[in-house]
Amino acid sequence: MSETLIHHLIIHELEKEPEHSEARLFLAEATTPTDSRAELLVEKLNHTFLQKEDILHGYLSPPGDALFPGYFQHLVDEGFTQDAFIVFSRDTMNALQLSLQGIVGAKGGYLVYAIYEVDNTRMLGVFLVRDTEGLAFRREGQDASSFLLDTVTYLNTDKLAMACRIHINRFEEGQGRYVELIKHARSQKEISEYFINWIGLERPESSRTLTENFLQMVEELPLPVDENTGESMEEGRFREKVLHFAMQSPQKTINLEHFGQELYGDPEATKPFTENKELGLDNEFRFDRNTMKRFYNYKASAEGIYLYFNRNHLNHAQVLVEGNSVIINSPELAEQILDILGEKG
Repeated sequence: MSETLIHHLIIHELEKEPEHSEARLFLAEATTPTDSRAELLVEKLNHTFLQKEDILHGYLSPPGDALFPGYFQHLVDEGFTQDAFIVFSRDTMNALQLSLQGIVGAKGGYLVYAIYEVDNTRMLGVFLVRDTEGLAFRREGQDASSFLLDTVTYLNTDKLAMACRIHINRFEEGQGRYVELIKHARSQKEISEYFINWIGLERPESSRTLTENFLQMVEELPLPVDENTGESMEEGRFREKVLHFAMQSPQKTINLEHFGQELYGDPEATKPFTENKELGLDNEFRFDRNTMKRFYNYKASAEGIYLYFNRNHLNHAQVLVEGNSVIINSPELAEQILDILGEKG
């Protein structure tokens, strides 16, 4: 994990059972000490957020349209001080309680608020964490002859109920979508819609859609010059380099200026596409790994046969189609199959 620097941390509790419409709050009056345990908690919460592939990107509604954005603007105006952070967290919790009153099906938990830095990026994170039960071994006394099983309750930081991150740098610089919010399964859509409304997320776009738009841009870009040959780079190698660039990007975030510099030696190589409102690309966005991998790697299956290959295999005729037949030109693969058949000379 990347090193995490915590500026402020506070935890509140939302008490609500799914079968009841009432919601109650326990609001902390002071921040939680930012010791090693606090660092571990925020690191785990942030990392779990990163494990989610298809998330929503967007903006906050204007401060006058929703409570959360208004309270956030006040926090910004106060310079993110500790006192302002405490007030912000308590005010937004009260707003959450109001939005939940009368909603059957929604469940409470612990709301962890944190202002922290990862890879020199400042963020405000709001994470809804719930208890879960597990098992632990226990010995009864020093002379115990065996272990007993105990039931223990702990925070399930590996599976967040809900989470939101606001990129403070992007917000202050006005650089595109600065809010990231976990996109929930359709089965949870009605119950979790209140979280999106509470945050005041506006003009949301999924990371999958943004990745598809990025790849559409890549398809339209001219092939860069290969430094070794001085000619246009081979398409398969270009796609491989695009995939490698994305997978090496910190926090699963693609920066288009860095992309232009790395692939074309020009940080403004993608500028015409970021100005294209139809593509809706920001200079930075969280990409979806599965969508990105399909840009270079392919798989096909039929009749119990599974085939995995990439763009270079197609370009070099290692995998090709003739009529209804798929031909694989690979001496090593042929040798392995002959070994299986016992026909190797």
